[in-house]
Amino acid sequence: MSRPWVLAASAEQATAEERQRLALELEARIAGRPDRVLLSTCHRVEVYGLGEPDGIPEGLVLRQDSAAVEHLFRVAAGLESAVVGEDEVLHQVRDALRVALEQRTVDGRLQRLFEVAAATGRRARAGRAAAGAGLAARAVGWLAERSSLPGRPVLVAGAGRMGSALAHAATSAGATLIIASRDARNARRLAAVYGGRGVDLGEGAELAARSAAVAVALAGVWEELARPAELPPIADISAPSAVPATVRAGLNGSFLGIDELFSDRPPPPRGYSEAAGRVVVAKTAEYLAWLEARS
Repeated sequence: MSRPWVLAASAEQATAEERQRLALELEARIAGRPDRVLLSTCHRVEVYGLGEPDGIPEGLVLRQDSAAVEHLFRVAAGLESAVVGEDEVLHQVRDALRVALEQRTVDGRLQRLFEVAAATGRRARAGRAAAGAGLAARAVGWLAERSSLPGRPVLVAGAGRMGSALAHAATSAGATLIIASRDARNARRLAAVYGGRGVDLGEGAELAARSAAVAVALAGVWEELARPAELPPIADISAPSAVPATVRAGLNGSFLGIDELFSDRPPPPRGYSEAAGRVVVAKTAEYLAWLEARS
């Protein structure tokens, strides 16, 4: 039986900038290989493989055999997330396999591993009364503690999946929305869902100082954002941060980054960790039995 393994770094071991560097390095290492799959999320970068890893880059932790399988299933179940049981990580596990399949042929054993991981995540969440709050809700909650949001404009920079989650959370907090994106058309499409206004990042940067708060989920640096005389609280769940370092330095306690969200995790939902943990153990045994039968 080829040994499954994972090389992993989370926000507990590496900063967002270090994780980005590792993700680029790992992506180059595994290019075209059917026996490797990269998983990169807000708080972690991991590469899964079969056999033996080709060295262990500095900053990564190696798990093998059942420990590797169980780790992926715990990630998919949201047990390793900043918000235990959140839903976004399950989408990211699915997307990791989808992207790998679009780029190349993937070894059937790894494909099965990620498919069972997705099933584990669904099963673990099946008994919940509501969807997991997730990083976006926590970020907006942090902003609401520092600025009154109801009836006031909140600027959301980013119109992708996480930007949409931020927009939903801000609307639920009673704010009016301005969505900014590199492509203003994407911003307008998302803003229309919530009755808000869509602009490009340049105009968004101009509107930031007039907003009650700013929530950010962008790929790449928000170059247009410069520090005027005053900026409202900013929560940036981009990994690494999209807010320029000079702006972050001037915000003092009014800036929240992705790693701060991870380090200040709330207690898990009552009963969820235990129930999800049992699902993980059962699904790990199921996958390992399937893998053994193929050897």
